Amino acid sequence: FFYFVPWPVSFKDVVISEILADPSPVVGLPEAEFAEVYNRSANAIDLSDWTLTDGNSTTQLPSCILLPRDYLVLVAPANAPKFAPFGKVLSVIGFPSLNNAGDKLILKDADGATVDSVSYNVSWFDDGEKADGGWSLELIDPENICADKTNWRGADDAAGGSPGKQNSVFANN
Repeated sequence: FFYFVPWPVSFKDVVISEILADPSPVVGLPEAEFAEVYNRSANAIDLSDWTLTDGNSTTQLPSCILLPRDYLVLVAPANAPKFAPFGKVLSVIGFPSLNNAGDKLILKDADGATVDSVSYNVSWFDDGEKADGGWSLELIDPENICADKTNWRGADDAAGGSPGKQNSVFANN
C-alpha cells in the first residue's frame, strides 16, 4: 500500500544528474544511452506526464513516483533490463537519441513548466579518452543549481559511470 499526496514541484526540485550519450566503446556499463534524474527535494514527486526532450524529439514519462533524494535512470524500453542491476530504472518509450558531441535536454513537469535543463558538450569531459565514448558525464554537486559546465565532468567510476546512485564525482562545488 502506498499513499501519495501530490506536492507542487519547483524549478530544480528534480535535476538531470548523469548522461551517457556515447556508450561505445564499452567501459563497463551496458552499451546503451541513458539519462539519470535526481529528486533533490524533500517530497515524493509523481513523474506522470512529465516530458523529456532534446529539441528534436519529445517523450512523455510514464507513471513513476520518485522519492526524496532518490535517483532514477531513464532509458529506452529495450535497455531497461540491462540497467536494472544499477538501481531504479524507468522505461521510456521514445527515449530521445542523445547526440555524442552535445545536446540540450529539457525536463518538464505535467503542466509544461521546465524543471531542469542541461546543454551538455563533449568538451565537458576535459579528458580525450573519456570524450571518445563509454564514459558518462556526471553532475558534481546537485545542490549547486546555478553552475553549468563547471558542475559537470566525466565519471570517475571504473565502470564508466554510476547510474542509479550518487555520482562518482560527487563533491561540494
